Amino acid sequence: MSVPSVKPKGPIIDPALCRCCGSIKKCRLLTVEYDWQGNKEIYSEMFMDVFGLLLSRLDGETKDACICATCVSRLRDASVFRQQVLRAEELFLKSRLESKGDNINIEVKIEPDFHSDMGDHDDCDDDEEIVTKKVKVEKAAPKIVLTRSGKRKEKSKSTGKSRHQIRTIVIERPDPSKPKRLPPHMRITDDEMVHLNTKTIIENSYVCPFRNRISFYYCYYCRDQFTNPAELREHTLTHNPKKMFEMENKKIPKVDVTRVDCRLCDDKIDDVETLKTHLRDTHKKKVYDVKNEFLKFRLTLNNLTCTECGSVFPFFDSLQKHMIDHFGTYTCDVCGSCFLEPTSLRSHIKTHNKVDANFPCEICGKNLKSKYSMGLHVRTVHEKKPTVNCYKCEAAFLSYAQRNRHLIEAHGDQRTFPCEMCDKVYNRRKTLMEHMRRSHLKVYKHQCDLCDQKFYLPSRLKEHMATHTGERNFRCELCDKCYPRLQSLQEHKRTHATERRFECDVCNMAFAQIVSLKTHMKTHNQFEMPSY
Repeated sequence: MSVPSVKPKGPIIDPALCRCCGSIKKCRLLTVEYDWQGNKEIYSEMFMDVFGLLLSRLDGETKDACICATCVSRLRDASVFRQQVLRAEELFLKSRLESKGDNINIEVKIEPDFHSDMGDHDDCDDDEEIVTKKVKVEKAAPKIVLTRSGKRKEKSKSTGKSRHQIRTIVIERPDPSKPKRLPPHMRITDDEMVHLNTKTIIENSYVCPFRNRISFYYCYYCRDQFTNPAELREHTLTHNPKKMFEMENKKIPKVDVTRVDCRLCDDKIDDVETLKTHLRDTHKKKVYDVKNEFLKFRLTLNNLTCTECGSVFPFFDSLQKHMIDHFGTYTCDVCGSCFLEPTSLRSHIKTHNKVDANFPCEICGKNLKSKYSMGLHVRTVHEKKPTVNCYKCEAAFLSYAQRNRHLIEAHGDQRTFPCEMCDKVYNRRKTLMEHMRRSHLKVYKHQCDLCDQKFYLPSRLKEHMATHTGERNFRCELCDKCYPRLQSLQEHKRTHATERRFECDVCNMAFAQIVSLKTHMKTHNQFEMPSY
């Protein structure tokens, strides 16, 4: 898990030409200072620092000095890699200088060795040039003796003659107040710090981890479904928070931070950063200096507010997509789209590599997306072979609806899913979810470009557009009348049927259409006497 990043702050030029990849898209300026993760960055200077490149004509027109988000991401990676190499080189040199035994830091001042040209000397002048080096000496150090002048000489093992060197020993004692630096293989990575912080926060506070699907909330531990966030929070308290980290999940956790109080004491805490300070100082918990351990939400029954910028959204789907603007760290190299998790990015990349392939059915000509879908279509539609098996007996069915009916009738399963917002009951969870989104959550994503009306299904929007264009694409097969909407055609077809489903409560007359019944009811209302 990587630490989410903050959306860079600075001017965006759209459209503009990227100087690095040549694409025309939303770009940032190379010479302007941007704020990213609390740090200031100027991309032209980063090119000079990392590659030694001086880009030309950056003082010209604004659109000629730009860089796209994809190339910015690559430049940051190169800068981070450069810093990594420098740190590794520093550690390598330091480890080479360290001895395997008890080490003593010494500073060695070495005079130029003149004995090869001028013979041996017992002393050397004080004003000669001094060369300074720093080394580390093991226990078995070369034998050092003092000369008559108080200067030190080292006996040469080969000739026994002294070389004119001055060595000033400086012993560096370790400072107990400074923390010891661990070797690289024992250090904790940023991802591990994020994970450990998340574990500490969730186990020691009342924050509520959760899962979601569409606009429904699920308990992180037992997968129970909720539409009311208050009920979700109350239910989550019945679970042990330590079990969360026994469950394998590679996605970034979603956490409701409506209540951020300490479990270890009675202190009331408003935000996660204050909680981390409280756990570190008061309860001596190990909390690392990292931010954005998880995606933070404040779940409410109605409109939802972004915890980062205060934007308001009508349903959770929209808010979750908006969070990518704040924490999207995984960028597509092809189109520049951002994602919260690497799995989402990998799924997105497959859409670029996808080859449009149709597998037509040889019987009816219907195009299927895959060979498997085409074979399933032939078996279920044309050959009428049952493909859905009952998990309690050996029966097989053509559809899941038939299997569910079999489970109720043959095995006595109570497969009912009541709506918590109204009195309706469904026999399939999927049907209940569709009802919730359409009737209660009002998830209308398809809006007409010519008016303010919104629709749940794209097919309904297409039918609605006929009211603007005047098209009548739904024709009656019996009388050739045309209608702009499918529903209008279906109502019209009832006029040709003999079935009269709509009955008057006053005189018991029956009608084929509800419109005819409403017109008939007016004949009763006009004879009603006013009440005094």
